[in-house]
Amino acid sequence: MKLIPPTVFFCLLFCACAGGNIKIKIRPDLSGDLVLYQKKITKKPSGVFFGSGLKATGELEISIKERAYQFSNYTHILPPGFRFIEFTEDQIGEIQLVVDTSKSSPLLKALEINREEIDSILKEAKQRDDLLRFNTLVEFIQFEVQFPFPIKKVKFADPRTPGEWTARLDSNEKMIVNIPLHSVWANEHQLTIIQIYPDSN
Repeated sequence: MKLIPPTVFFCLLFCACAGGNIKIKIRPDLSGDLVLYQKKITKKPSGVFFGSGLKATGELEISIKERAYQFSNYTHILPPGFRFIEFTEDQIGEIQLVVDTSKSSPLLKALEINREEIDSILKEAKQRDDLLRFNTLVEFIQFEVQFPFPIKKVKFADPRTPGEWTARLDSNEKMIVNIPLHSVWANEHQLTIIQIYPDSN
């Protein structure tokens, strides 16, 4: 009998991890930093006493977890689910960001992304403007890559749905890639290759 109250409490407690942002900064010697940002939302059914005449109906806690790593050469790193490849073809230098975007991608597990949790967060967010702003990218995996040299162009190697899949330059040295989670869960594309062309001028 004593186990019933804790069991009820944990059933009422809502806790979810939202999306994943991957920031990579590459230095001129090709070493750099990789940082993962994960948003977490915890909702409790009741809150702290805040004065007479007020009944606490709930408490929501929003937090961001940061996991930081360093590397000696960005083409030598092998995180789960993606890697960089650098080569020259017909005297044209190219870098490729190759991402496993299948429904069994190890990147989903590494970022602690769970479909049921994402759906719960979106349902909660739709009821609250502040959460919608906080979770703008909750339905995406986002890569932000800062290169130590100018980039001329970035594009997907194969066609992707415009407006959902994004590969663009935020500046002449920073690339942004957005991968929609619904497409990953639907197993629409097993592999995604982003072609990056350094500006040789």
